[in-house]
Amino acid sequence: MSSSSRRPTDLAGFDATAARYDADEEGNVVLGHMRARAFDQFRQAFPRGSRLIELGSGTGTEASRLVRELACRVLLVDPSPHLLERAAAKVRAVEEPGLLGAHALPARAVGELVPAYGRGSFDGAYSSFGPLNCEPSLVPVARGLAELVRPGGELVLSIINRWCPAEVAWFALHAELGEATRRWGGPVDAAAYPGGPKDVRTWYYSRSEITAAFSEGFVVEHVEALPLLLPPPYLDFILRRFRATFRMLERFEPLAARQPLLRELGDHVLVRLRRR
Repeated sequence: MSSSSRRPTDLAGFDATAARYDADEEGNVVLGHMRARAFDQFRQAFPRGSRLIELGSGTGTEASRLVRELACRVLLVDPSPHLLERAAAKVRAVEEPGLLGAHALPARAVGELVPAYGRGSFDGAYSSFGPLNCEPSLVPVARGLAELVRPGGELVLSIINRWCPAEVAWFALHAELGEATRRWGGPVDAAAYPGGPKDVRTWYYSRSEITAAFSEGFVVEHVEALPLLLPPPYLDFILRRFRATFRMLERFEPLAARQPLLRELGDHVLVRLRRR
Protein backbone atom coordinates (compact mmCIF):
# COMPACT_ATOMS: atom_id res chain seq x y z
CA MET A 1 0.00 0.00 0.00
CA SER A 2 1.16 3.52 -0.70
CA SER A 3 0.60 6.49 1.54
CA SER A 4 0.67 10.27 1.37
CA SER A 5 1.77 13.09 3.65
CA ARG A 6 -1.62 14.62 2.92
CA ARG A 7 -3.36 12.17 5.22
CA PRO A 8 -5.57 14.31 7.49
CA THR A 9 -4.71 13.98 11.17
CA ASP A 10 -8.33 14.39 12.26
CA LEU A 11 -9.18 10.99 10.74
CA ALA A 12 -7.07 9.11 13.29
CA GLY A 13 -10.31 8.05 14.98
CA PHE A 14 -11.02 5.74 12.05
CA ASP A 15 -7.78 3.86 12.67
CA ALA A 16 -8.74 3.22 16.28
CA THR A 17 -12.17 1.84 15.36
CA ALA A 18 -11.19 -0.31 12.38
CA ALA A 19 -11.58 -3.53 14.36
CA ARG A 20 -15.19 -2.79 15.32
CA TYR A 21 -16.58 -1.56 12.00
CA ASP A 22 -18.02 -4.84 10.76
CA ALA A 23 -19.43 -5.71 14.18
CA ASP A 24 -21.17 -2.34 14.44
CA GLU A 25 -22.78 -2.85 11.04
CA GLU A 26 -23.93 -6.40 11.64
CA GLY A 27 -27.66 -6.56 12.23
CA ASN A 28 -28.30 -2.87 11.46
CA VAL A 29 -31.50 -3.12 9.42
CA VAL A 30 -31.38 0.45 8.10
CA LEU A 31 -27.81 0.11 6.91
CA GLY A 32 -28.66 -3.21 5.27
CA HIS A 33 -31.50 -1.50 3.41
CA MET A 34 -29.15 1.30 2.32
CA ARG A 35 -26.49 -1.12 1.10
CA ALA A 36 -29.04 -3.07 -0.93
CA ARG A 37 -30.28 0.06 -2.68
CA ALA A 38 -26.75 1.34 -3.29
CA PHE A 39 -25.81 -2.00 -4.85
CA ASP A 40 -28.82 -1.74 -7.16
CA GLN A 41 -27.24 1.45 -8.49
CA PHE A 42 -23.86 -0.27 -8.80
CA ARG A 43 -25.45 -2.90 -11.01
CA GLN A 44 -26.88 -0.20 -13.27
CA ALA A 45 -23.71 1.87 -13.39
CA PHE A 46 -20.92 -0.70 -13.63
CA PRO A 47 -20.75 -3.38 -16.35
CA ARG A 48 -19.39 -6.75 -15.36
CA GLY A 49 -15.60 -6.73 -15.15
CA SER A 50 -15.34 -2.95 -14.59
CA ARG A 51 -12.19 -1.32 -13.25
CA LEU A 52 -13.36 0.82 -10.32
CA ILE A 53 -12.07 3.26 -7.71
CA GLU A 54 -13.53 3.20 -4.20
CA LEU A 55 -13.09 6.41 -2.21
CA GLY A 56 -13.34 5.52 1.47
CA SER A 57 -12.92 1.76 1.37
CA GLY A 58 -13.86 1.13 4.99
CA THR A 59 -13.31 -2.56 5.63
CA GLY A 60 -13.99 -3.57 2.03
CA THR A 61 -17.61 -4.70 2.34
CA GLU A 62 -18.68 -3.30 -1.02
CA ALA A 63 -15.40 -3.85 -2.86
CA SER A 64 -15.34 -7.54 -1.99
CA ARG A 65 -18.96 -7.94 -3.11
CA LEU A 66 -18.29 -6.18 -6.41
CA VAL A 67 -15.35 -8.50 -7.05
CA ARG A 68 -17.36 -11.57 -6.11
CA GLU A 69 -20.65 -10.82 -7.87
CA LEU A 70 -19.68 -8.58 -10.81
CA ALA A 71 -16.06 -9.69 -11.39
CA CYS A 72 -14.94 -6.08 -10.94
CA ARG A 73 -11.40 -5.04 -10.13
CA VAL A 74 -11.12 -2.33 -7.51
CA LEU A 75 -8.58 0.30 -6.52
CA LEU A 76 -9.00 1.14 -2.82
CA VAL A 77 -8.43 4.65 -1.47
CA ASP A 78 -8.83 5.45 2.24
CA PRO A 79 -7.02 7.82 4.62
CA SER A 80 -6.94 5.16 7.37
CA PRO A 81 -4.16 2.58 6.91
CA HIS A 82 -5.87 0.19 9.32
CA LEU A 83 -9.15 0.25 7.42
CA LEU A 84 -7.26 -0.02 4.14
CA GLU A 85 -5.41 -3.14 5.31
CA ARG A 86 -8.67 -4.82 6.28
CA ALA A 87 -10.32 -3.86 3.00
CA ALA A 88 -7.41 -5.12 0.90
CA ALA A 89 -7.36 -8.43 2.79
CA LYS A 90 -11.10 -8.86 2.30
CA VAL A 91 -10.83 -8.29 -1.46
CA ARG A 92 -7.82 -10.62 -1.80
CA ALA A 93 -9.76 -13.31 0.06
CA VAL A 94 -12.33 -13.24 -2.75
CA GLU A 95 -9.86 -13.06 -5.64
CA GLU A 96 -6.28 -11.77 -5.65
CA PRO A 97 -6.50 -10.09 -9.11
CA GLY A 98 -9.60 -8.22 -7.92
CA LEU A 99 -7.38 -5.78 -6.04
CA LEU A 100 -5.78 -3.20 -8.36
CA GLY A 101 -4.06 -1.36 -5.53
CA ALA A 102 -4.56 0.25 -2.12
CA HIS A 103 -3.56 3.81 -1.30
CA ALA A 104 -3.67 5.65 2.04
CA LEU A 105 -4.92 8.96 0.69
CA PRO A 106 -7.75 11.40 1.40
CA ALA A 107 -10.31 11.51 -1.40
CA ARG A 108 -9.23 15.00 -2.43
CA ALA A 109 -5.80 13.63 -3.38
CA VAL A 110 -7.14 10.94 -5.75
CA GLY A 111 -5.79 12.92 -8.71
CA GLU A 112 -2.28 12.08 -7.50
CA LEU A 113 -2.87 8.55 -8.80
CA VAL A 114 -3.05 9.63 -12.47
CA PRO A 115 0.69 9.09 -13.15
CA ALA A 116 0.52 5.56 -11.72
CA TYR A 117 -2.65 4.39 -13.48
CA GLY A 118 -3.16 6.70 -16.46
CA ARG A 119 -5.87 9.09 -17.57
CA GLY A 120 -9.25 7.54 -18.26
CA SER A 121 -8.05 4.14 -17.07
CA PHE A 122 -11.10 3.36 -14.90
CA ASP A 123 -14.69 2.52 -15.83
CA GLY A 124 -16.15 4.19 -12.79
CA ALA A 125 -15.86 5.05 -9.11
CA TYR A 126 -17.99 5.02 -5.98
CA SER A 127 -18.04 6.27 -2.40
CA SER A 128 -20.61 5.06 0.09
CA PHE A 129 -22.12 6.35 3.31
CA GLY A 130 -20.12 9.44 4.06
CA PRO A 131 -16.36 9.27 3.35
CA LEU A 132 -16.69 12.36 1.17
CA ASN A 133 -18.13 14.24 4.15
CA CYS A 134 -14.59 14.32 5.51
CA GLU A 135 -13.65 16.64 2.63
CA PRO A 136 -13.89 20.43 3.07
CA SER A 137 -14.58 20.71 -0.68
CA LEU A 138 -15.81 18.20 -3.24
CA VAL A 139 -14.25 20.04 -6.18
CA PRO A 140 -10.76 18.44 -5.90
CA VAL A 141 -12.44 15.02 -5.66
CA ALA A 142 -14.45 15.70 -8.81
CA ARG A 143 -11.42 16.93 -10.74
CA GLY A 144 -9.31 13.93 -9.76
CA LEU A 145 -12.03 11.48 -10.76
CA ALA A 146 -12.59 13.32 -14.04
CA GLU A 147 -8.97 12.56 -14.91
CA LEU A 148 -9.12 8.91 -13.91
CA VAL A 149 -12.57 7.85 -15.17
CA ARG A 150 -13.08 7.35 -18.91
CA PRO A 151 -15.75 9.27 -20.84
CA GLY A 152 -19.08 7.51 -20.31
CA GLY A 153 -17.91 5.95 -17.04
CA GLU A 154 -20.13 6.45 -14.00
CA LEU A 155 -19.88 7.46 -10.36
CA VAL A 156 -22.18 6.29 -7.55
CA LEU A 157 -21.85 8.54 -4.50
CA SER A 158 -23.82 8.42 -1.26
CA ILE A 159 -23.05 11.45 0.89
CA ILE A 160 -24.50 12.51 4.24
CA ASN A 161 -27.13 15.10 3.42
CA ARG A 162 -27.42 18.62 4.78
CA TRP A 163 -31.22 18.28 5.03
CA CYS A 164 -32.55 15.37 7.12
CA PRO A 165 -36.05 15.97 8.60
CA ALA A 166 -35.95 12.66 10.53
CA GLU A 167 -32.85 13.76 12.43
CA VAL A 168 -34.25 17.23 13.10
CA ALA A 169 -37.48 15.75 14.46
CA TRP A 170 -35.67 13.22 16.67
CA PHE A 171 -33.37 15.72 18.37
CA ALA A 172 -36.03 18.44 18.57
CA LEU A 173 -38.32 16.02 20.42
CA HIS A 174 -35.48 15.47 22.89
CA ALA A 175 -34.85 19.22 23.23
CA GLU A 176 -31.38 18.93 21.69
CA LEU A 177 -31.65 21.86 19.31
CA GLY A 178 -27.91 22.06 18.70
CA GLU A 179 -27.89 18.48 17.46
CA ALA A 180 -31.11 19.04 15.49
CA THR A 181 -29.51 21.84 13.45
CA ARG A 182 -25.89 20.63 13.38
CA ARG A 183 -25.90 19.95 9.63
CA TRP A 184 -27.12 23.38 8.62
CA GLY A 185 -24.02 25.47 9.24
CA GLY A 186 -20.30 24.93 8.85
CA PRO A 187 -18.27 21.82 9.66
CA VAL A 188 -18.79 19.97 12.93
CA ASP A 189 -16.85 17.34 14.86
CA ALA A 190 -18.65 14.01 14.54
CA ALA A 191 -18.05 10.48 15.80
CA ALA A 192 -16.45 7.81 13.63
CA TYR A 193 -18.88 5.27 15.11
CA PRO A 194 -22.14 5.48 17.15
CA GLY A 195 -21.37 6.58 20.68
CA GLY A 196 -17.71 7.26 19.93
CA PRO A 197 -15.74 10.44 20.56
CA LYS A 198 -16.51 13.34 18.26
CA ASP A 199 -13.07 13.62 16.70
CA VAL A 200 -13.75 13.59 12.94
CA ARG A 201 -14.20 16.93 11.18
CA THR A 202 -17.34 16.61 9.04
CA TRP A 203 -18.91 18.71 6.30
CA TYR A 204 -22.53 18.18 5.17
CA TYR A 205 -23.57 18.62 1.54
CA SER A 206 -26.93 19.11 -0.15
CA ARG A 207 -27.79 17.48 -3.46
CA SER A 208 -27.35 20.81 -5.26
CA GLU A 209 -23.90 21.33 -3.74
CA ILE A 210 -22.84 17.83 -4.78
CA THR A 211 -24.01 18.15 -8.37
CA ALA A 212 -22.49 21.64 -8.69
CA ALA A 213 -19.10 20.37 -7.52
CA PHE A 214 -19.10 17.61 -10.16
CA SER A 215 -20.75 19.58 -12.98
CA GLU A 216 -17.54 20.38 -14.89
CA GLY A 217 -16.77 16.75 -15.71
CA PHE A 218 -19.97 14.82 -15.01
CA VAL A 219 -23.67 14.90 -15.77
CA VAL A 220 -26.31 13.70 -13.29
CA GLU A 221 -28.08 10.44 -14.18
CA HIS A 222 -30.03 9.70 -11.00
CA VAL A 223 -30.72 11.11 -7.50
CA GLU A 224 -32.49 9.58 -4.51
CA ALA A 225 -32.75 10.08 -0.76
CA LEU A 226 -31.13 7.28 1.22
CA PRO A 227 -33.17 6.64 3.27
CA LEU A 228 -36.20 8.92 3.32
CA LEU A 229 -39.01 7.21 5.27
CA LEU A 230 -36.72 5.08 7.43
CA PRO A 231 -34.69 6.61 10.26
CA PRO A 232 -30.94 7.21 9.98
CA PRO A 233 -28.80 4.13 10.73
CA TYR A 234 -27.91 5.34 14.24
CA LEU A 235 -31.66 5.19 15.08
CA ASP A 236 -31.98 1.60 13.89
CA PHE A 237 -33.29 0.60 17.34
CA ILE A 238 -36.50 2.54 16.59
CA LEU A 239 -37.07 0.55 13.42
CA ARG A 240 -36.50 -2.73 15.23
CA ARG A 241 -38.89 -1.69 17.99
CA PHE A 242 -41.66 -0.84 15.50
CA ARG A 243 -40.69 -3.30 12.79
CA ALA A 244 -44.20 -3.87 11.41
CA THR A 245 -44.81 -0.16 10.85
CA PHE A 246 -41.47 0.40 9.19
CA ARG A 247 -41.83 -2.73 7.07
CA MET A 248 -44.89 -1.08 5.52
CA LEU A 249 -43.01 2.19 4.98
CA GLU A 250 -40.12 0.28 3.47
CA ARG A 251 -42.38 -0.82 0.60
CA PHE A 252 -42.90 2.82 -0.43
CA GLU A 253 -39.38 4.02 0.37
CA PRO A 254 -37.64 3.46 -3.01
CA LEU A 255 -40.38 5.20 -5.01
CA ALA A 256 -40.85 8.09 -2.59
CA ALA A 257 -37.11 8.63 -2.26
CA ARG A 258 -36.80 9.38 -6.00
CA GLN A 259 -39.48 12.06 -6.20
CA PRO A 260 -38.57 15.70 -6.80
CA LEU A 261 -38.17 17.62 -3.53
CA LEU A 262 -38.41 14.43 -1.44
CA ARG A 263 -35.13 13.15 -2.86
CA GLU A 264 -33.44 16.18 -1.29
CA LEU A 265 -34.43 15.17 2.26
CA GLY A 266 -32.81 11.89 3.26
CA ASP A 267 -30.14 11.08 5.82
CA HIS A 268 -27.86 10.57 2.80
CA VAL A 269 -28.34 11.57 -0.80
CA LEU A 270 -27.30 9.05 -3.46
CA VAL A 271 -26.18 10.56 -6.77
CA ARG A 272 -25.22 8.67 -9.91
CA LEU A 273 -23.23 10.68 -12.45
CA ARG A 274 -21.78 9.96 -15.89
CA ARG A 275 -18.42 11.25 -17.16
CA ARG A 276 -18.90 13.73 -20.00
